[in-house]
Amino acid sequence: MSDKEEIVQILTLFRYGKRNSFLNLETNELYSTDLCPENIQDTINKGRNFMKKYFPNNSFPFNQKDFKCIISDNIRTIKSIIYRLTDYLPKEDFQSMSQGVLKEFTKKNIPNTVYDDKIFKSFEYIDNLASEYSKKEEEYQKLYDDVEKEMSKRSEKVHQLYLKYLNHPSFTEKTYEFFKLSFVYDFLFFIDQEVQKNFYEEQKIMKEVFEQLGVNKKIIELCFSIKEINSCFSHQLVCSYYNEMDKVRKNKEDTKKIVMYSAHDLYVHCLINLLEIKDKKNLDIYLMMKLILLSLRKIIMKNFISELIIMMSLLKFL
Repeated sequence: MSDKEEIVQILTLFRYGKRNSFLNLETNELYSTDLCPENIQDTINKGRNFMKKYFPNNSFPFNQKDFKCIISDNIRTIKSIIYRLTDYLPKEDFQSMSQGVLKEFTKKNIPNTVYDDKIFKSFEYIDNLASEYSKKEEEYQKLYDDVEKEMSKRSEKVHQLYLKYLNHPSFTEKTYEFFKLSFVYDFLFFIDQEVQKNFYEEQKIMKEVFEQLGVNKKIIELCFSIKEINSCFSHQLVCSYYNEMDKVRKNKEDTKKIVMYSAHDLYVHCLINLLEIKDKKNLDIYLMMKLILLSLRKIIMKNFISELIIMMSLLKFL
């Protein structure tokens, strides 16, 4: 930033920290998809690094006038923002808190806390869209074929265990095809560490195959190569960004110096891809804001969002 420029507002999108698996595929035991306890300190450190980088000398504007926080209505996204703001909040045992108690805590202790379903509830449409895409996309089928081929190569017992997980009863009704591999991956890598200690040989081999083929990374890359998915996931978030920035431009009374969003990792991926940002490792918040402003007009001009109703939501703010 040059000497002639001034940061008048920061909008930041945080993804939740590392989470655990939702299901033990061996016992059918359900887990709440909470943050992994061993990664909480990492989430706290990321919050502290953010404050230090953008608000040196303890200048972080954590007050009713300058601060706002928009949170996805989910235990792990709520806890993630709490841990990132840990130095500004009362110390309590958040691990045992229910979703309702966590929400009450944030509303009481974090200035201008908002739970906005409009921004963060596009999962069902996305799932349908991605599912239809995956049925037609050869790369998805190739990934499934590669995984099954490698499992068979290891041993018939490994192959049968893989098929057992892939066709688990919990997946038959609602889980879309491309998510099945992700859920098997979640169980193998993110299930409670005490459970992982008791993994038998076939499970360990399956983990090796998933790592060898980079399964989870490939699924994410395939999913977020779809422009309509990036658009649908991001459109309400981008509109909210624009709305907050427009308050600065119009010098409105409810303008905030910092607006924090706590969401799922999918929103981070989609927003970055929507803006066609290539250098993700060196992504800077100040640069992100410039790109959003430039990209909004670009999105409209190119009819980038095709037939989706997102267009109406964006036009409303332009």
